[in-house]
Amino acid sequence: MSKTAKINNEDKLFKKALEVGSQIAKMQGYKLFDKNTSQPNKVMAVYLFLVEVRQITPLPADKTDGKNIKKRLALWIHSALPDDDPLK
Repeated sequence: MSKTAKINNEDKLFKKALEVGSQIAKMQGYKLFDKNTSQPNKVMAVYLFLVEVRQITPLPADKTDGKNIKKRLALWIHSALPDDDPLK
């Protein structure tokens, strides 16, 4: 997949990435956030956790904003899903 290609179902993939990332953290004994945590903080917590456990490569410091993190998480889950998954 090229760097400029639009990802189909990016929003759904992003939501799935948040869900899967937080489940992975929970299985490893981490509590990234609670029900009162804001959405941007949840996204950042999952992103930083996945960087820490080396599931994704970190973005450059000047590109660490919501849009780029969302795309990075969507790409991560897109590559992790099986080929027959409906989100692909």
